[in-house]
Amino acid sequence: MSDFSIYAVIMAGGRGRRLWPLSTPSRPKQFIEINGKSLLARSFDRISPMIDPENVMVVTNEGKGNLVEKDLPELPEINIIEEPMGKNTAPCIGLSAIYAREILELDENNSVMVVLPADHLVGREERFREVLRLASDVAFTREKLVTLGIRPTEPATGYGYIEAGDVLDGMEVPKEVVSFTEKPNAKTAEKFLAAGNYYWNSGTFIWRTDQLLDNLDKYMPELSGGLTNIAETLGGPRADEILSEEYEKFSSVSIDYGLMERAEERAVIPASVNWSDLGDWPSFQKLLESDDQGNKVQGKIICEKSQNNIVFNETKKPVVTLGLTDTVVVNTPESLLVMNKDNAQEVKRIARKMEEKEE
Repeated sequence: MSDFSIYAVIMAGGRGRRLWPLSTPSRPKQFIEINGKSLLARSFDRISPMIDPENVMVVTNEGKGNLVEKDLPELPEINIIEEPMGKNTAPCIGLSAIYAREILELDENNSVMVVLPADHLVGREERFREVLRLASDVAFTREKLVTLGIRPTEPATGYGYIEAGDVLDGMEVPKEVVSFTEKPNAKTAEKFLAAGNYYWNSGTFIWRTDQLLDNLDKYMPELSGGLTNIAETLGGPRADEILSEEYEKFSSVSIDYGLMERAEERAVIPASVNWSDLGDWPSFQKLLESDDQGNKVQGKIICEKSQNNIVFNETKKPVVTLGLTDTVVVNTPESLLVMNKDNAQEVKRIARKMEEKEE
């Protein structure tokens, strides 16, 4: 493997509205403790064996830096970046690149960035690190923008898809990327599943810092120009002011749409790591303990004649279910959610309504 430095960017922004009422604006899902550890802490621990804390950055919402410090006491304070406002993943990742260069003083021509969402679950962690090492080598030596692909197990419509082509010359696993597709409809998802060469987009990216910045300059010039302005003031007295001014101008664009769908030198590495995007209550249940009736539970709970439910209780009062099936019950000190599992994707809409009422 070539001699280069690897650093990680953990994206810990967002509100996690589909996990309301557990996830709220004051405590988004990445900071919620499940079985004694938050999702952010799990993500950090997952990469700790291969990347030192000094080379890990966490990007979070404005005012949430204290939550990062609480979860990750070993992380240097200077490695915590607060975005003045959420503008999707492209500005977040671009800001991390110039921060790594200007503040952490990493050589942009000799460093590889690993981008990780804070709210994903990985069962095979050692294998995950092996894949990241391979991806880093491919990114550096082949100058590729690399993403990890998850082989689909169902025609899911909640994920983006990556169409894979031929294996890279001289390699066994990494493949060329033919195309990216945003979340498809059910018919298209079924077609992708049957084709056999489509992967779920895991949201994990690996690339050389200079390759990322060059591609942002080529495909997202307005973002690149704003990042240059920010870079010139980082560490100075006007840093926060310029950061906010430039972020106001940025479009809210994902790195997938703004860059990966348009770039040329792309590669995907299939990763069998027991991956899951903990984006809604049915997926979140993987973190919860199961009782003898197939209920996924946490907290003071009694389930009688109830099967295959998700019951989460944050209060001291017990929650009792009787005769329920395929239901989600989430009880917090502020709110109570009771719904059929089939309505999981509508929680985001309800969460927005609740936020509007509180404003």
